[in-house]
Amino acid sequence: MSRTGGWTDSARGIALEILDRVERTQAYANLLLDARLAGGTLSPADRALATHLVYGVLRWRGRLDWILAQALDRPLTAVEPRVRDLLRLGVYQLTALDRIPAFAAVDETVSLARAAGAARSAGFVNAVLRGVARRIPIPDPPPAEDPVGYWGSAGSHPAWLAARWITRLGPEEAGRLMAANNQIPPLTLALTPGRLEAAALRRALERVAREVTPGRLNPAVFAVLGGGAPAELPGYAEGHFIPMDEAGTLPVLALDLAPGLRVLDACAGGGGKSALIAAELGADGLVSAVDASPRAIRRLESAAARLRLPALRTEVGDARTLGARYPGAFPRVLLDAPCTGLGTLRRRPEIKWRRGLADIARAALLQGELLRGVAGAVAPGGLLVYSTCSLEPEETEAVIAGFLADHPQFRPAGPPAAGLRALAEPGTGFLRSWPQRTGTDGFFIARLTRTC
Repeated sequence: MSRTGGWTDSARGIALEILDRVERTQAYANLLLDARLAGGTLSPADRALATHLVYGVLRWRGRLDWILAQALDRPLTAVEPRVRDLLRLGVYQLTALDRIPAFAAVDETVSLARAAGAARSAGFVNAVLRGVARRIPIPDPPPAEDPVGYWGSAGSHPAWLAARWITRLGPEEAGRLMAANNQIPPLTLALTPGRLEAAALRRALERVAREVTPGRLNPAVFAVLGGGAPAELPGYAEGHFIPMDEAGTLPVLALDLAPGLRVLDACAGGGGKSALIAAELGADGLVSAVDASPRAIRRLESAAARLRLPALRTEVGDARTLGARYPGAFPRVLLDAPCTGLGTLRRRPEIKWRRGLADIARAALLQGELLRGVAGAVAPGGLLVYSTCSLEPEETEAVIAGFLADHPQFRPAGPPAAGLRALAEPGTGFLRSWPQRTGTDGFFIARLTRTC
């Protein structure tokens, strides 16, 4: 989207720009927002508003579309994409932001339509939003009468996913999961090992934040409310913390690390886990962080420079080749496998509008290939940790079952001695965190020992 007359320099204009790019390019909103707001001229209040609008529209898109379907004289799919985003922005402000008067929400959205190249649709946007405003408050359908219908409309989840979870978990537990997905998650920061005592970091954060609370599963993680962006917090420049969800730290805990170990992080991504591992290992250890994406490796290298991690080495490569390239070389191997990401909908709400059943099958196929590909890199007696930020059975226990059937030299290791036993599932030793139960992203972790 090109900029026209400075309209993308306002909070609402930036929100519209990001929503358009999320839809067109399949990029993630957090990366787009970070890049767009960095070094900008918006006030802190307007940066917060732009962020709130983007995530609010993505999180509640299903409900916004359900409301719009009742106000439109045509299918929403027949409305051009930019106008759809304008309508969603307007309805979100009308129905979710109490501090913005209805007339202001309508007028600002109509003005944005004119400025953003949709002037021919300004009258249409005005009429639809005024029609919605007249109907507020808009009652939700009763969830108990038709759970799939409720969660597939007012509950703002795709109907296929709502039906799948309700069948698997039952309507009450699935409802709690989807309600948790719709909550705004706190900013969470993982203490960088070996830098600062947890109590000292907490005191520093409490001087600038409204609330700081330790993690429920990992006391070296803090949830921070009202402190601003991570780069604005005390300790960021010094590398005292790594922004990541508490559940994202659990695969690192599952590795049973000790200073001086050699560790392979086979699908390092942006590198939060690699950084935690490298800090834990100290100068005498080595973590080899590999990812197929050069862009991900560049992000990791940037984070490593800020955190000053001498144990970290990066490499662009395909994890499926690592077992053959590094036979038996690593006492610890982490495969945090690419997945559908359906456990992270609190933080990445756009994912739920992109995924379908076929994506689960494709992810499971790749995960099996990756697991087989890294297995040879595990040293005899070593530990292989497989994790995903998805809770779907095809991507979790089914992948492990298929791997173990073909690799008798591996066996389940059970839960670690550290404080993760509460997450262990009876009979398997697999670990799962759930948004509705642990207040974190949803993660699955399996620990496998190589016996020979």
